[in-house]
Amino acid sequence: MQQSQILKNLCLIVVVSSLVVMAQGVCNSCQANNNVKCLNETHYSLCSENVAPNQVLQCPDNKVCTDLAIICIDSGVVEPSCSATADGSCPTCDGNSIFVCTSRTTFQMCDGTNLTGQVTKCKDNKICSIKSGKYCVDLCEVGDSVECDRESPL
Repeated sequence: MQQSQILKNLCLIVVVSSLVVMAQGVCNSCQANNNVKCLNETHYSLCSENVAPNQVLQCPDNKVCTDLAIICIDSGVVEPSCSATADGSCPTCDGNSIFVCTSRTTFQMCDGTNLTGQVTKCKDNKICSIKSGKYCVDLCEVGDSVECDRESPL
């Protein structure tokens, strides 16, 4: 009898653990506890009709974006609510790049392999093109080789 209760409890733990893992890693989605959407482990934007949606904020050094009431918490204390797994559609800082596109219309400076906090936005009707050497260009200049096909920076 005790073995079946232990097995039931073990199964319950496995189910709850898998739900927690499924809940983590949700990026670019407004969170109920703090009304922000984490764009990656360290960047977020506010979910408010009164704030421009393209404004990206960065957690202080060594803090990660969470779905808790306190938006940024010390790294290692809790898991970030948005996984750092890249979707492969945008370049990353590789230690050799000075700037990288972080969305179709934004770019950021690299500090080694990390992005700096300042997000720079292209002028209206321009898209990011670091490879062109002009930073932002008309869409017709890049053709079908868009460097980053993301709506907003991560």
